[in-house]
Amino acid sequence: MLSDGGSYAWIGKENDSRYQGWFFESAAGLIKVIDTIRICNPGRFLAMENDFWRVKRIWQNNTEKLSLFGNDCLAYETDHRAEIEFFLDVKKSYQNPEFGRHYSVWQQGGLLMISYRQEKGLCLSEIFIAVVGDFGDISIKKEWICQKYALDEKRQSSPFERWVFLPARICASRIVFIVGTDCEKTMVRAKYVWRDYESTKQAKRKSVSAPSIIFAPVFVGRKERECSMAQNCGKKALKSLLFEREDAPALRAGLPWFFQVWQRDEAISLLAIARFDWNIAREIFWRQIDELKKNNYHFDTADGVGWLFFAASEFLKQNKFNKKEKREIFKCLEKSIDYLFKNNTRGNLAICADSEKTWMDTLNRSGAAIEIQALRLNMYLLGADLAEDKKSKEYYKDLEKKLKSAVCQKFFDKFQLADKFDIDNNLADFTCRPNIFLAAYVCPNLFSKNEWTKIFEWVLPKLWLDWGGLATIDKGDPRFCASDTGEDSKAYHNGDSWFWINNIAAVVLTKTDCQKYKNYIEKIFEESKNDIIWNGAIGYASEISSAQSYEPRGCPNQAWSAATFLQLFRELKK
Repeated sequence: MLSDGGSYAWIGKENDSRYQGWFFESAAGLIKVIDTIRICNPGRFLAMENDFWRVKRIWQNNTEKLSLFGNDCLAYETDHRAEIEFFLDVKKSYQNPEFGRHYSVWQQGGLLMISYRQEKGLCLSEIFIAVVGDFGDISIKKEWICQKYALDEKRQSSPFERWVFLPARICASRIVFIVGTDCEKTMVRAKYVWRDYESTKQAKRKSVSAPSIIFAPVFVGRKERECSMAQNCGKKALKSLLFEREDAPALRAGLPWFFQVWQRDEAISLLAIARFDWNIAREIFWRQIDELKKNNYHFDTADGVGWLFFAASEFLKQNKFNKKEKREIFKCLEKSIDYLFKNNTRGNLAICADSEKTWMDTLNRSGAAIEIQALRLNMYLLGADLAEDKKSKEYYKDLEKKLKSAVCQKFFDKFQLADKFDIDNNLADFTCRPNIFLAAYVCPNLFSKNEWTKIFEWVLPKLWLDWGGLATIDKGDPRFCASDTGEDSKAYHNGDSWFWINNIAAVVLTKTDCQKYKNYIEKIFEESKNDIIWNGAIGYASEISSAQSYEPRGCPNQAWSAATFLQLFRELKK
């Protein structure tokens, strides 16, 4: 996978998904351009290689090299001159129109030009594609072929096939594709990029730094270079999801199909982003504060506000804010707590309605969820820390004391910690889920170290997967699904193992007792590392794995998977 300026290219040995190919960011959103590009008669497939600034697809008879030169440009090279075919499927990422799609193909001024338009009602303006290169023969085809998508069928993500358009077959060794919404400007841009091709290519190459070698006691006896490469990949994966939106940085939740900017995912990823670019993290943080103000001091998720102020509390520990900024944060925090206390609090517990989803958004976890209590406790502690007068400090300390007491009384039976509490029926739900580790991560002083140890001794045998991860529900629960079910959400939060949760669990276990939990920590780290380097989209962090066996699946470039891996890496280096 490659990403630059909002665009991305996801490339495999073959095109197995309608989300593979080249997409660019436009005013209308993320638009697909090229479905497949390939050389004719390549011979046997040998390997894929990710050089970070380009991707290589290595065949017996030739090698293809693909790079992105900004949001609107895909550069394609081969080692030897070859006949090249490219298939177009211009559409919005989530839309799959079958009819009303019209392509025109012509040659003009040394360029191969293609225009695409949709009939009225399909909500996409005319798109132009300029193709320039060291052309030999150009054979205009204007043919439609049926492309089948095996990965989409496996994920139960319909449609499993699309008719895609072959405009031409070209004999060349170097081609540049430029996409735009204005024909003349697209042509001019193509000629400009072609003129400066070599200098642009060298600049892209130089923009990628070599991975540093990290040596720390935790890595003794391990593959030190592999560990440092995983860290380097984690940073680049997270950077690949950053783009400019309305002239300000934003973070996509994932690519290819979670290309939206989601408040919770950004907030959880802020700590990792700050480690390599505080200025970007700072801009995202303050933009979220502004959005919180505009939204009457709450978000539409159960935990979004909590994760934002968790990031604030961690940044305060790092002395990231000046006195004026601290006052601004406190003012916003104060009003957010007021809103939550009036609308999302019962019997001192933090509650969420059906419409306010937790991160396990396929489940109904309305009521009082354990990680929401921890996030609220952190907000109270932050309020007490930032308040400048004694009365306010005492007020937040009192809220924290009452909530902590309620959690200890309602959720904890001295050995088990409930996932949620039903206030209406005064009933604790002791379904074993990994949200316990989120609570320990956000608010470690909720229980003593001895109590947390008892809780972990209860939860780990029920959730632990021998390959090195945690299930999202007790393996003995009748709702447990051992194998991922794709877009059917049956296993999504009732079995599938999430890399971001695994990484946070390993951070918590490291802080609690790194020797006692050494085996769990190392296995989680190893499989998250292997996922980033060798599995899914190479160099990127996957969303999930099936529970029954280690098989990274879901979104192949997930922001919080990469972010929490970097958090774990840092914790292990201490």
